[in-house]
Amino acid sequence: MSELHPVLTGQKVVLARLRREDVPDMARYFSNLELTTYLGAFGGAFSLEDEEAYFESISKSSPDGVTFGIYDRATEQFIGGLDLRGVNHRHGTAELGISVHNPDFWGGGYGSEAVSLMVEYGMYFLGLYNIQLNVFAYNTRGIRAYEKVGFREIGRRTGAVRLGQERFDSVLMEITADRVDTARMRALVRLLD
Repeated sequence: MSELHPVLTGQKVVLARLRREDVPDMARYFSNLELTTYLGAFGGAFSLEDEEAYFESISKSSPDGVTFGIYDRATEQFIGGLDLRGVNHRHGTAELGISVHNPDFWGGGYGSEAVSLMVEYGMYFLGLYNIQLNVFAYNTRGIRAYEKVGFREIGRRTGAVRLGQERFDSVLMEITADRVDTARMRALVRLLD
């Protein structure tokens, strides 16, 4: 197993570049229909080849986005991933995506902490002003986690998601720089002390 190189460290999680060795775990987790339903790939199950292609697509740095793996701080176990995509440096905007892949870590505050670290990172190091996300109304656990970090609902697309014979709203949420304390990020740069 290759060494984990933390980029950001919280109380529960470490955010680091994804490792190639995490790809088989990604494929295993993305066979979980509950997980893929939360992410909008209703009934989707992804193969090792699918996840290898995804890894290749995000493994190189890009000015349009940043992707990190989420690792349990205590064990360095891979538990998920998150990204800022569609980064617009001119306007200071981006969209957040997150997935705590491992169900053993659902509901334990790991996702909230990872989102908080990523938002602070985006606001401080990327100069973002506004980060938005889209979540489905049936994902109440996710909505609570986003609200805990400081996201607020700014709109809904009524009945935009069909699951079985039921329809659910698509919920748009945002957080702005004036709602984010970036002191933790500033402290990472010793020259600013």
